[in-house]
Amino acid sequence: MTAHIPPESIVPSQEAADLIVALQRCLSNVHARQEDAAVLDGDGGGQLAALARYIEARRARATLLGQNLFSDPAWDMLLLLYQAGLEGRALTLEQLSEKSRLSMSVIVGQVGVLERRGLLDEHQTSPNSRRRRAICLSPLAVDAMSSWFSLAFVADV
Repeated sequence: MTAHIPPESIVPSQEAADLIVALQRCLSNVHARQEDAAVLDGDGGGQLAALARYIEARRARATLLGQNLFSDPAWDMLLLLYQAGLEGRALTLEQLSEKSRLSMSVIVGQVGVLERRGLLDEHQTSPNSRRRRAICLSPLAVDAMSSWFSLAFVADV
């Protein structure tokens, strides 16, 4: 797996690029020691189910231990956008706000941060409202999330 950065896109920060390289090295080492195929080589059904369970577990954690105890809006948004991408769709800012249970002001602020880091692409634009635009993960972010997923959910041998 390699990070694909189209020449016309924003160059990611060095920190993001270093993270991708480190994750790819870890994945190479993990998969080289396993006889089974990598999670990313599957049909995606198991990956989508595991991701959905993880997202639900994060929601349950906040419900059980208190909403204000945990706060990682950028990560919540990346997870939801990764899940939507696996399902072949993009999300509007309003959908992100609803699904993540975050205010629109938090969503808009985090989208700006993620865009500056080269992690988001605009899927389509509505001329009526900036909040109605649909966004998806950039190829760089998809590679990073796929690498994280493999590291987090590949069974130990």
